[in-house]
Amino acid sequence: MTKASENPHLVAQMAVEWQRERPELPVDDAALIGMLIGVTQRIERVGQVALKEYELGTTEHAVLACLRRKGQPYQAIANDILTEIIITSGALTTCVDRLIKRGLVTRKADRDDKRKRWIQLTPEGAHLINQVTEERFQLASELLSGFSEKNRVKLKKLIFKFHETLQAYE
Repeated sequence: MTKASENPHLVAQMAVEWQRERPELPVDDAALIGMLIGVTQRIERVGQVALKEYELGTTEHAVLACLRRKGQPYQAIANDILTEIIITSGALTTCVDRLIKRGLVTRKADRDDKRKRWIQLTPEGAHLINQVTEERFQLASELLSGFSEKNRVKLKKLIFKFHETLQAYE
């Protein structure tokens, strides 16, 4: 993707140019996809900047958030984490190793099945993810502040519909 995709006005201008050069193509559809990609990239970048203050990457944040959502005692088996986060098992191991070094999680073998490994938030990890979550949820509200509640509901429905369409291509 180009830098232009992050600016919907530039994408719209590019669409006008493509429409002139190749009027037989579904230019508006391609422009809309380009705009969606650009918005997604910008949202990701804003989120990453917010995590830097805590020296967390997006994968580390995802692991901590996954554990926190599980409720007390804030733990999960590695395979369960992999169903929620799009990374390899090796990448998860590396991520968990980093989090262990920082004192944010622990890893322990299952009592009944030694092949299973439980990942658990430490009190420090729970405190950190609670703080990060509050800030990120507030940031999400700020990013959507220009949308009415009605438009937010509509956007959510459109995203679910688009998700269904995308599943046919995977």
